[in-house]
Amino acid sequence: MKLINSITASLLFMLPVLASGQSAGMDAALNKGSAADLGVYFASSVDVSILNSDATMSSGQAVDALGDFFSNNVVKGYNRAHLTTPQNGRSNYSLGDLYTSSGTYRVYLYFDSNKKISEIRVQK
Repeated sequence: MKLINSITASLLFMLPVLASGQSAGMDAALNKGSAADLGVYFASSVDVSILNSDATMSSGQAVDALGDFFSNNVVKGYNRAHLTTPQNGRSNYSLGDLYTSSGTYRVYLYFDSNKKISEIRVQK
């Protein structure tokens, strides 16, 4: 019984560390403008909204669309402004500012129940 309690306590302390590691990885991918690195965190189907173009895509197609955006707007940096936790049946999301050669964009990432990116929005 002590072993089970010890393991449970350890897991409870590790979950925030694992979650922050995931968000740090996403932030790093956005900071360097790497669609492939961010794609690791995509769900199998992703709602993608880049400027005025909206579509539901496979994760591979979403990586390609985001890669095209990064090619046309060279990323200079990213600063996450907010990260929520899921509550009251709502999924968690992250938002931040993406600094590029053509200006600053607001990036929204919405996560599914598996903590995968199910929606990404890039707005001017």
